[in-house]
Amino acid sequence: MILYRWQGAARNFGDELNTVLWPRLLPGFFNDDPAERFLGIGSVLDRRHTGAGLKLVAGSGYGGYQQLPTLDRAWDIRWVRGPRTALKLGLSPSLGLGDPAALLPIAGLVPVLKPSRIGFMPHFESAAGGAWDAAAAATGITLIDPRGDPLAIAAGIAGCHVLLSEALHGAIVADALGVPWVAIEPLAPIHRPKWQDWADTLELTIRFQRLPPSSLLERARLSGLTSFHMGRGMLDRHAERLRRVAPGWFMERAARSLHQAAMAPPQLSCRAALDRCQSRMLDRLHTLRWAPLRA
Repeated sequence: MILYRWQGAARNFGDELNTVLWPRLLPGFFNDDPAERFLGIGSVLDRRHTGAGLKLVAGSGYGGYQQLPTLDRAWDIRWVRGPRTALKLGLSPSLGLGDPAALLPIAGLVPVLKPSRIGFMPHFESAAGGAWDAAAAATGITLIDPRGDPLAIAAGIAGCHVLLSEALHGAIVADALGVPWVAIEPLAPIHRPKWQDWADTLELTIRFQRLPPSSLLERARLSGLTSFHMGRGMLDRHAERLRRVAPGWFMERAARSLHQAAMAPPQLSCRAALDRCQSRMLDRLHTLRWAPLRA
């Protein structure tokens, strides 16, 4: 069974967590057999997984990026990210137990650090298209780039006394570590519903803060141009030119909004709710170790 993760042009924190979390929680479970795949962290429950080979699901979610999958006997679903994913797939909402990234501190992969800073993690698309490094530096906030090494990122979160995060898994890991967080509403609307899917498992009401695009390139990538292959190609070809249009104006506006967001009251889930969520997921993993997989 292979350990599947989504891979794009750049690494993404949530998806890369699969590579460090599951080998620790399920040692010796994986091999290189492509006929079977393990679907853990990420919005990957869709039609990219076809064929008769086994698809074992342990906490994945539906993100709306592709069409819904057709579930058949090849799918062995132990749990999904949240009740909204379960309903989308025609499953019982009781299977929406939580996001496996919340198990990271239980796996013993994150050092205990003294919190000393305010951090900001943009979505990996915002990090690529925006000027958030400059905006964060202008406000004295530490940028945590979601495209780096996942364990280094997790340690960076552990060193924060507050994390502002546009990336869902930044907030999930911060919450699991007990680091208060401020949710930044994703600039791209398609990335927003999965936040609610996760929040429902912890009975959370998320209080989003909004930030504007930090560059003209980032703003252009939110336009209808990205709905077409030709439009995406045009933006890629002119990316550097778009970055150079009024960079100071975009960055300063983003920095002011980032500073205001940092003053918002942070959130944490109820610790009892987090404990229940983690315990349910660990129980499912225990059965996975000892119960046979469905053929």
